[in-house]
Amino acid sequence: MKTLTIQAPAKINLTLRVLSRRTDGYHEIDSLMAPVALFDTVTVEPAGEGIRIDCPGHPDLSGPANLAYQAAKSFLKETGTRFGVKIRIEKKIPLESGLGGGSSDAAAVLAAMQQLGGQSPREAAAFSLAAGLGADVPFFLNPGPCRCRGIGEILEPIDNLVPFWVVLACAPFGLSTLEVYSRLNLALTKSTSGDTGVSPISAWGGLEQLASRLHNDLQEIGEELQPVIGEVCDELLQAGAAGASMTGSGPTVFGLCRSKDRAEATLARVEKREGWKYLVAKGLTSRTAPLCDAT
Repeated sequence: MKTLTIQAPAKINLTLRVLSRRTDGYHEIDSLMAPVALFDTVTVEPAGEGIRIDCPGHPDLSGPANLAYQAAKSFLKETGTRFGVKIRIEKKIPLESGLGGGSSDAAAVLAAMQQLGGQSPREAAAFSLAAGLGADVPFFLNPGPCRCRGIGEILEPIDNLVPFWVVLACAPFGLSTLEVYSRLNLALTKSTSGDTGVSPISAWGGLEQLASRLHNDLQEIGEELQPVIGEVCDELLQAGAAGASMTGSGPTVFGLCRSKDRAEATLARVEKREGWKYLVAKGLTSRTAPLCDAT
């Protein structure tokens, strides 16, 4: 069996509306998500028995608590295969950023295990494994722009999303997803979210229209916890971004741009806050399987 290396992308939420809280504690959402070209590198290779995971620079992620470890464990249990694997994750996606790095790594491991195992689960079973790991993991099995509903597992591919670039402003702090959601006033989000029966990109055209529709029901809570999030959004707009928003439950903020040149010009003009990391990334507007190299 060969060693597989997969580029696991980050994601942003161009829109995120929270509709209700379920009895199991999850929230029903309606979101337009898109991957961006910021990647963790996930290497999976056969290695005797058991599962070993290494995340250089992040010893707290080098163990069974890592979602990627759980992905491998779930796959082996579902398929009944007994080979061991060594997983190495080189992190480029910031931790606790709202960019989906942990979910993307888990999906990459599932994709690699399918190729290495020779006894892949049925497509429905693989999707079920992904959904059992976390709400964003199914999105990353075949990443591309999607309308995501339910808890994130109901995916409607979007084929006509306008090309875009982003400036990512990654905070030096994290936000607790649990705390952000627990502070959410669902009665208020229902009154401001509009018609949730309409696809979030209905009647959208160019980048300006996309920028005008950026929305995140969780951003107000993020700004209550860390007012600097709103300040960074304003700074990206003043520097030339067509639109700006927080992604996911935060704290990362993105500025939407028409082209690489505009994104780089925005990055050059934006005020750089101490401790924040600023990156330029291309929006990935075509659905593709995880990028695998075999050696």
